[in-house]
Amino acid sequence: MRYTLINYFRMKTSFIRLTAKTKLLLLLTASLLISCSSETYFKIGTGWVDTNLKTVYIDTFSVKMSTVKVDSLTTYNKSVILAGKYSDFNTFTSNVNTPTNDMLTGTTTAMSFIEIARPSFPEITDNTLTFDSIVLEMRFNNFYIGDTLQDMHLFVYQLAERINTKEETSVIFFNTTSFRTEDTPLAEVYFPIRPSNTQSGIYKSEIEIPPVRIRLPDDWGQDLFDKIKVGAPEVETSEKFLDYFKGLTFKAGDDVKSIVGFKADSTFKIRLHYHKPDDFDIQQEFLFSVNTQKQFNHISSDRTGTKLNFPVGEKEIDATQTDNQAYLMAGDGLYVKIEFPYLTNMLQTCDYGTVERAILEIKPVTGTYGKYTKLPSTLGLYAVSMSGEAESQMTDSQNQTQTGSLVEGEQFSANTAYTFDVSNFIQNQILTSQNEQMYLVLRLSDNDMQQTVNRLVIGNSDHSINIGNQVYQNKATLKLYYNMYNDK
Repeated sequence: MRYTLINYFRMKTSFIRLTAKTKLLLLLTASLLISCSSETYFKIGTGWVDTNLKTVYIDTFSVKMSTVKVDSLTTYNKSVILAGKYSDFNTFTSNVNTPTNDMLTGTTTAMSFIEIARPSFPEITDNTLTFDSIVLEMRFNNFYIGDTLQDMHLFVYQLAERINTKEETSVIFFNTTSFRTEDTPLAEVYFPIRPSNTQSGIYKSEIEIPPVRIRLPDDWGQDLFDKIKVGAPEVETSEKFLDYFKGLTFKAGDDVKSIVGFKADSTFKIRLHYHKPDDFDIQQEFLFSVNTQKQFNHISSDRTGTKLNFPVGEKEIDATQTDNQAYLMAGDGLYVKIEFPYLTNMLQTCDYGTVERAILEIKPVTGTYGKYTKLPSTLGLYAVSMSGEAESQMTDSQNQTQTGSLVEGEQFSANTAYTFDVSNFIQNQILTSQNEQMYLVLRLSDNDMQQTVNRLVIGNSDHSINIGNQVYQNKATLKLYYNMYNDK
């Protein structure tokens, strides 16, 4: 079969050292490319005697993308409490009065489930000890997404069932896991969000940022204190204590416009304050901490009205159905599948050739990042077999893991991009049979996936977006430097 180079491969080429002799060789080479059969065997490393080398630069390969949703992610024992609600709009094209018109990934809700560990209670012989208050205290961990100028509105609920797994031999909780709560909240609170004030100079260190303090009901605290004082059966052992106080969950109010992270570590405390009546100035307290093994985040997204609303039973949506955009999202588990559908066919049309260098450039879509949604600093790129079983992360020439080498320009700058050296992957694709081909997977880092709800919107090779009277092209590009050899 014969192919028309321009129409079939949609590629442009520029050649190095265009001398008169070289131009003639280029014309001959072009004729050779057009007449090569798709069945020609691609030869590497054989007899380079008296050869002429020509380097071809190609940057118009088709980069096919699709958004893939994972079934679930583990979110337990990650030392982070996520709480809030965030509706993901395109910053520059959204009409707040008709939000579904410009929704990207939809509305994401995060809530955290926490088991509280029983402390060691001392034997109390003084019946005059008096309860003062019970206060929940937690600190920001500097993660946020959305509008943090608006106060957080948070409900604290008691759990109506214990946090247990179905299999007693394992402790694994996912972003899809949840447990029943009591009907009435234990507490409701509004507070300002301060996740990054150390960066703006308001506070010199994280320690100086005031913790969030939520006062829990006095009658509830009094009941717990009375049980501790008399050594009631409900507080005798850890098991009995957990039957009495099964744990807590945090839910955001409907008016919330952000998701915020808090630390689920030794800084998380429930302080039960009490004192002796004749020594009121000396406060004493019982401290309750979080059981990190049974603390996890439940994260869900409502994509109704968005182009990313996965049909029932489907887990993959081609970027051509989502405005030539593909989506990565932590917490709820979205990643991007990348393929180069015409790569192997094109490069196998000639007898001799090697890939000198191949760079994959990924660009965030203009208007989808900025004040409320920052760009992830690192990404992971993986080579995956068509069966989905074999997987290896892209490394550089020093065998160091690649993270995208983010270059961040102005918000409307076309220079903002992640880049990966995929030379080895492309070379291996050329030498691999059709049945053993691989594809690339682009996803957020493991820390991002399990501890945040960060997201990234990127364009495929056909992407463009209109903002005002300006067209922005955030196209993914495979930049290939290809050595062509002629042994004649």
